[in-house]
Amino acid sequence: MTKKNNNNDAEISQQDNEEAVQETQAEDTEVGEAEAKIETADEKTEFETLKKDLEEMKNRYYRALADYQNLQRRSAKEILEARNRGVEDFVKKLLPVIDTMEKAVEQISQTNVDKKVMDGLEMFSIQFTDVLEKEGLKPIPAKGKKFDPNYHEAMCKRTDENVEDEIVLTEFEKGYTFRERVLRTAKVEINNR
Repeated sequence: MTKKNNNNDAEISQQDNEEAVQETQAEDTEVGEAEAKIETADEKTEFETLKKDLEEMKNRYYRALADYQNLQRRSAKEILEARNRGVEDFVKKLLPVIDTMEKAVEQISQTNVDKKVMDGLEMFSIQFTDVLEKEGLKPIPAKGKKFDPNYHEAMCKRTDENVEDEIVLTEFEKGYTFRERVLRTAKVEINNR
């Protein structure tokens, strides 16, 4: 019987060992699965972090691109404005020349000068003013128009009963606009009833 008991004890011990091995294997499997879950969680966290970083970099890139495009537009606009100011300053310097030329044509037409000389001077005057008008220089209409302080500068007043109040009677100096901006106001005499 002792032998049977020993055999039974050996079988029970072997079963216990097998159960212990199975439990250990089960625990190892659970630990492995837990570690895998942790690794997967770490990978997911790392993936999410990388995804956020990528999204942030994309946003920074688009903002930088928009800033660059705005800078290009602003620079182009500033260059154009500077160029226009330069042209405007140059045209402003030409206004006394235009005035002198118009007075010269007016004076020469009243004297006995060769018709060819007179025609040549008039042609030059017309061409010169046409070129300037194509660039944007336009005379401000004054005589017979209602006084507008934006375009006219009243030098004096006179009373004429046949004309409405604040109508320009005489133009002393021609005014000009250049590309929709007043370059020089017209110096005028207005009616004061």
